[in-house]
Amino acid sequence: MELVFSTAGIVGKGKYPDFLQFPKTEGQLFYLFGEELHGKSSEKLNGEYNSPNWLTPIKVSPDVTIKQMELQILQGFGVVGSYRTSDTHKLLIYEFAFEMGRYLNSGSIKHSMDTSISSFTLSLDNPLNENPEYQGNVAISEESSLLSPGSKVEFELVMGDSEPFPMGVFYVDRSNFSILSETVSVDGRNIIGKALGDQSFDEENSYPYMVLHETLKDILFRANISSDEMLVENTSTYAGYQFDENMSYLEGIMEILKALDGWQVKELVDGTVVIGSSNYAGFTRNTTYTFHRGKDIFTRSIVRDDQEAYRRVCVHNQDFSVKVYRDVETYSGWNSQANKTLYVNVPEGTTAIDAQNYANQIALSLQYVGKIESFTGPFRPQLILGDEAVIVSDKGSYNLGLITEITHRFGKDGFYTDFTVDSGGRLGKGRLSDYIGKITKDKTSSSRVYE
Repeated sequence: MELVFSTAGIVGKGKYPDFLQFPKTEGQLFYLFGEELHGKSSEKLNGEYNSPNWLTPIKVSPDVTIKQMELQILQGFGVVGSYRTSDTHKLLIYEFAFEMGRYLNSGSIKHSMDTSISSFTLSLDNPLNENPEYQGNVAISEESSLLSPGSKVEFELVMGDSEPFPMGVFYVDRSNFSILSETVSVDGRNIIGKALGDQSFDEENSYPYMVLHETLKDILFRANISSDEMLVENTSTYAGYQFDENMSYLEGIMEILKALDGWQVKELVDGTVVIGSSNYAGFTRNTTYTFHRGKDIFTRSIVRDDQEAYRRVCVHNQDFSVKVYRDVETYSGWNSQANKTLYVNVPEGTTAIDAQNYANQIALSLQYVGKIESFTGPFRPQLILGDEAVIVSDKGSYNLGLITEITHRFGKDGFYTDFTVDSGGRLGKGRLSDYIGKITKDKTSSSRVYE
């Protein structure tokens, strides 16, 4: 009987190849093609090591000029390695993921249109670890924790044998462990909140006169967001900036976006930070979702409030040398005061024609303002902020507005999605508040020093 402990085969061309085998008998081949890092995965080998089924190669390069790469597995932890790029020697660390789904008690993921920072909460069962190599509890114990502050948490939805549906990448802010408790609680935020919101420029707060998309990329790099975790739209606008040392990276990015009309920063469900204009291809496209009364909606609450509802609008400049009034239609049955007028102060230099266009658009949008509707329905992980909601009943369909808040709740008690709809928004036009903010915002920045 002959035992073969190694086999050889040609699987591709490249330099510095390293093969990493994982516990479930699949593996990953890493190699340099040119000066970029590529990865090629294998399906589960099931003992057939002489003829693995290789999947399509993927470029996973964190840099573009990589040389002298080496990787090593640390049993029970992950992979460490190093490579050289230009005059810099870099360390690679990859920690094996730990599946926590079996310990899930309850959790939630919350998104709001008013901020690019999303958050999560988790409650996990925390039994004693049955593995004799480890002491303490599975998730968090007195001496160690899989969910220490800064730990990465990826949420995926799997139904039966379906492919995983990504729901977000987050980082732990806080974990709460009690010795006699059978559960632990964890909460955290996405990378925009953790890396951009928490870190400040400090002494590296000066950016020379250059094209702004490169400035934005450099800020993301300084926040330890790699090139494969960002998408930034190109622009032809140049400027230089001197930020306050205690200003956060996110605040600095928002200062730069003052010079770029309609630009925004968002995070995709795979953790990619995207910065660009509203029609930039890097963003996930908004769409219209139809909800059937009695089937797709379990509960529905409606708040009618005329505090933000107006009968007239006036668009004007500072001294009212340019002013345009328009009447506003209101909901049937609402007895709003005739001279309740919204005054919108636009920057100097706004022409009378522009003011007329602004007034017409605001008056059209104001007729829908005043209703905030909140819903609870079946789990809908595909919903994103800015989607348009339409409700269907026996009487027909009705456009409710734009989804401005989403909370996904999941756990032993079931899977639900709560969402809030603002009647003052329409798909393709956004919310009225966003439109007014756009036409009235001051495009100057106190941090901008080089024109």
